[in-house]
Amino acid sequence: MITIKLADHVFAIDNHYIYVEKLCHDYLTEEDAEQIIHVTEDEIQAENQSGGNWSLAYLESLAVYRKIVEYLLADDILLFHCSAFSIDGKAYLFTAPSGTGKSTHAKLWREYFGSRVTMINDDKPLLAVRKDAVKVYGTPYGGKDNIQSNTSAKVAGIVILHQADRNEIHRMTAKEAYPMLQNQTYRRSDAEGMFKTMDLVQKLSELPVYSLGCTISDEAVELAWNTLNEAGGDC
Repeated sequence: MITIKLADHVFAIDNHYIYVEKLCHDYLTEEDAEQIIHVTEDEIQAENQSGGNWSLAYLESLAVYRKIVEYLLADDILLFHCSAFSIDGKAYLFTAPSGTGKSTHAKLWREYFGSRVTMINDDKPLLAVRKDAVKVYGTPYGGKDNIQSNTSAKVAGIVILHQADRNEIHRMTAKEAYPMLQNQTYRRSDAEGMFKTMDLVQKLSELPVYSLGCTISDEAVELAWNTLNEAGGDC
């Protein structure tokens, strides 16, 4: 059994496979756990929804995170599918359907700004939605390249990406942003969880949210950065 800390909550994980411990290495803690996470063999097998040739160790890590995420919803914390990084202490979330290029765009920011950028998570960070702010937390689930860090920052803006022949950006209304943000959020299957998630996504949609059509270029980074800064970049 290992103990980890995610989004200021402490979990004891009764894991079957060593992979989970290796995956969560940067998040290990000696603090007392508030919740024990145990997954059954059936729950592990259920993660293989695609029928792929995945190892049971990998599938266990998904089942563990699912239980953690479902537990955290009670504290207004969501799993949000995005590339999250901070620059000069402010966090920006770049989200899009898989394969659209959010990780590629985040890489452009790292190359453009260098050490000013801290990657928080490149795939499945956690968002704590509070009355006065939204905070993004790193998790061990950093995508295929495991780009993540055990850090957090206040969210200053969300950018919804789509590929385009030229770079253009505009701020979205909450009504426009809501369904796109909802699509990138983990939703529990029970009615209570679904309604709670919808309420939290509504609050996310009220942050500065932008639609960015972009090419793979420094010009796309400059346009997004200048627009976010002109808007104040502070939620």
